[in-house]
Amino acid sequence: MKVPRSRRRGKSRVFRFDDFKAVAEVKFPSVQDSMNARVVKITHDPYRTAPLMQIKFEDGKSSFLPAFTGAYEGLIITYLKADSVKNGSILRLGEIPTGTNVYNIELKPGDGGKLIRAGGNTAKIMENTGKEVALSLSSGRILRLKPECRAIVGRIANAGRKEKPFYKAGNKYHLTRARSRYWPMNAAVAMNAYEHKFGGKRRSTQHKSKSSSRNSPPGAKVGAIAPKRTGVR
Repeated sequence: MKVPRSRRRGKSRVFRFDDFKAVAEVKFPSVQDSMNARVVKITHDPYRTAPLMQIKFEDGKSSFLPAFTGAYEGLIITYLKADSVKNGSILRLGEIPTGTNVYNIELKPGDGGKLIRAGGNTAKIMENTGKEVALSLSSGRILRLKPECRAIVGRIANAGRKEKPFYKAGNKYHLTRARSRYWPMNAAVAMNAYEHKFGGKRRSTQHKSKSSSRNSPPGAKVGAIAPKRTGVR
């Protein structure tokens, strides 16, 4: 039997997204003093879905961060100044008012920003108890973090990237190729029997198990992973 595509992808790192295409590392600097910063340049990064802005601090240090909606070159933004809360301000979560949209959020204080970094994405601060800050993510999940974690006020730019249709198949091909994805994808039940365990029959007669073990090797760990139960309730 032919090895399915999903299993081939799990065998090696050949199919990973090429991180060498990235313009720069995107993270908050280790600076802990409050100061102003200026947006030096806004650039496209083929590695990411959002444009990047290069900001330069008063002490001469610079950093790359995801650009927010409304950012432009020459804009002055504030860093760790609790009295200034506007789009682009970099603040600790405990200093940001409830109901404010934020992005590039640190999961742990000092990690540089790990959460909400895709184009057009944002999270909203729901509650601040003093010991922890509750965030409502775009998925609907409520996440509670320490108030010392840093974040940027606003929404990431490039929110309409999914609204533009692909008028040509070549455009879709180049996008998926740049992100190391398979395209076009055909259904497993439409394949031949040697290509996939679901293949070889008509679509209406597929009654094979999709369960896989918790200890399955990479690539084989697909479908219903260690399900407690299967079938129609």
